[in-house]
Amino acid sequence: MRYIISDLGATFGKTGGAITHSRNEPEKYVKTKFVEKVEQGRVRFAYSGKQGELLKDVTVEQAKWIGGLLAQLSDEQLQAAFRAADFTPAEIEILTAQVRDRINELNNLPGGPPVADAAPPAPPMR
Repeated sequence: MRYIISDLGATFGKTGGAITHSRNEPEKYVKTKFVEKVEQGRVRFAYSGKQGELLKDVTVEQAKWIGGLLAQLSDEQLQAAFRAADFTPAEIEILTAQVRDRINELNNLPGGPPVADAAPPAPPMR
C-alpha cells in the first residue's frame, strides 16, 4: 500500500476547524503541539481538524511502528520533499527539524522500548 500527499504546502500550519486552521504557515506548525498524552495504551494527538476521529484509536505500538518507518528518512530526503513543495530555504530548515522532532516523539512514547532517534545516512546519489 502507498500513500501520497498531493499538496504538502496545505499540510503544514495550525490544525483546527474551518475558521481556526491555517495552511502553509510553517511558523504556526512549529508552535502546535503534536502528542497530547498517552492514556490506556492509546496516543491522544493534539489534532482537532477534519476527520480527527481517525486518530482516536492509535495504539502506542502503532505510533512507534510508523515512527520507526519515518525515522528511516534522512534529513536530506525530508528537505527534498519540502523543496519540491516550494518552501523557502529557511522554512525547509524549520520544517525538517520539526518533523524530525515529531518522529522522535513517536519513537519515544512511553510504553515500550524507544526507537533510535538518529536518522540513517542519506542514500548515495545517482
